[in-house]
Amino acid sequence: MTRLSQLAVGWSGIRVDTLRAMVRLLEHDIMPCIPELGSVGASGDLTPMSYVAAVLSGEREVFFRGGVVPAAEALAAVGLEPIRLQHKEALSIMNGTSVMTALVSMALDRAQAFARAHALVTAWTSFLLRGQPAHFDERLFVAKPHPGPARYASWVRSGLASGPRPPLGAGKIQDPYSVRCAPHVVGVLLEVLDQTAATIEIELNGAGDNPLIDEETQIALHGGNFYGSHVAHVADTLKVQVAHAIEILERQLVLLCHSTATSGIPENLVRIEGPGQTAHHGFKAVEILASALVAEAMKQAAPASVFSRSTEGHNQDKVPMGSIAARDLRAIQGLADHMLAISMLAAAQATDATGRADALPPPVKKLYLAIREICAATDEDQRHDVLITRCLASFHAGKLPISD
Repeated sequence: MTRLSQLAVGWSGIRVDTLRAMVRLLEHDIMPCIPELGSVGASGDLTPMSYVAAVLSGEREVFFRGGVVPAAEALAAVGLEPIRLQHKEALSIMNGTSVMTALVSMALDRAQAFARAHALVTAWTSFLLRGQPAHFDERLFVAKPHPGPARYASWVRSGLASGPRPPLGAGKIQDPYSVRCAPHVVGVLLEVLDQTAATIEIELNGAGDNPLIDEETQIALHGGNFYGSHVAHVADTLKVQVAHAIEILERQLVLLCHSTATSGIPENLVRIEGPGQTAHHGFKAVEILASALVAEAMKQAAPASVFSRSTEGHNQDKVPMGSIAARDLRAIQGLADHMLAISMLAAAQATDATGRADALPPPVKKLYLAIREICAATDEDQRHDVLITRCLASFHAGKLPISD
């Protein structure tokens, strides 16, 4: 779809019949098997996209009807003939930012859903820690009007079922930064998502191969529109911001596990009382897992674009590594979703351990009840990997009540 959109702009010197052949692959769900590795993002995603051109010609393999089969076999099964690509057409298909652009496009909605759920978890954590809803007062975000933090804070207030100006409550005046400053951290991610969407829209609707053909004069225009620097930039930037958001959740988890003096939550979320309490680990191992997830996310957040390598006999002597940045982003988002599932399970456990389920704000209570429908509380020590996987699957399926 991404390559079709870019070719349809009309600068690529490719026949309409060839575009129709690509459409027919989609109509019959014939998907080229494309390797993830092998693109530096400078002449676009040449190596991955060569597999699309090859499949149109009846070569290589495809995903078809639940398996991997030779392209010629799949085409024959639906009554299609391989096409003979004409002058410039193979290069038109191969040359461009299609793979990296598609990967980042798919990341946008996923990151938005993560950020929205992140805010609800922050609201839940603030409630459990007997925190200050006043940290999310709309006036704070009018005074410094970055749009992302204001949007995130409004989501937290919604989770707390609070008005726009929550009063300063009794007790501790200021909460730790991972709660109080969550809007200022994750709000940056929200703004980067808006910026990324604008950049990706241009990539999706722009001619990115080389040379381009001026339809009026038929002159070949030789340039570098295939260069994936914009996609690399937004992917690398998103990576960093998602990693920051993951760390916020991990820091909140630590507060839940070790804040007994102020919140009444048992250490490590152990619900067993009496002499046997010290023999149970509660969420101790989960906290270790969370640390590992954050460390891995931070490692992968290093910008791929700074690792330019001269290649192709120094013709491609400066390259953006956009597809690598996009694949890193996808990996970090997987870590982010796992951390989100852990955070929701820990908040549910802390809710049970303090007996405050009935007092939860309605939006948070809906999420708590949905989690408890699929994941039992931890009394005796149990495997948490199964619970995390179950919670994660429900989140991905859109079955958890995250937004209003």
